[in-house]
Amino acid sequence: MFTKLILTATVVLLANTCNRQNKATTEKEPAATATATETAKPDPWAFIVKKRWGLIQLNGRTLTQSPIWLEFDTAQQRFSGNGGCNRVGGNYEADSIQIAFKQVISTRMACIDDSANERESTFLRLLNEHTYTFDIADQTLNLYDSGKVVLMFGMQDKPAGATH
Repeated sequence: MFTKLILTATVVLLANTCNRQNKATTEKEPAATATATETAKPDPWAFIVKKRWGLIQLNGRTLTQSPIWLEFDTAQQRFSGNGGCNRVGGNYEADSIQIAFKQVISTRMACIDDSANERESTFLRLLNEHTYTFDIADQTLNLYDSGKVVLMFGMQDKPAGATH
């Protein structure tokens, strides 16, 4: 009889211990969920819109002293910039991982240099009606097509008086 009493007490203690652990785990889950929500990635566009983005790589080729740059206006979902010889602009749609360039336009002045003309034409072709995944890393805005960096922009301060 004494053995039965000890065995029963042991089972009750083990059952209570298991219930306490399950209850503790259950109680911690909502807190863990709240923490995950709090540490969610911030909207990258809040950062992107504050900078000018100078082109530093085009189709895997590094550019030095490139005059090509873009700025983004999130309120209007428009971009503007310079293609090297001409002003460029257009619309875009974006979320936290993709950007789609739409209705890209530019002025039509000819570049003095043939290589600058070709570079600008390539840049405009890569923007017009294309969708890219993107990320921001080491002060660069990288646009990817099929996992390959197609356009890499370096972060620059906007000039004084820029409105975007």
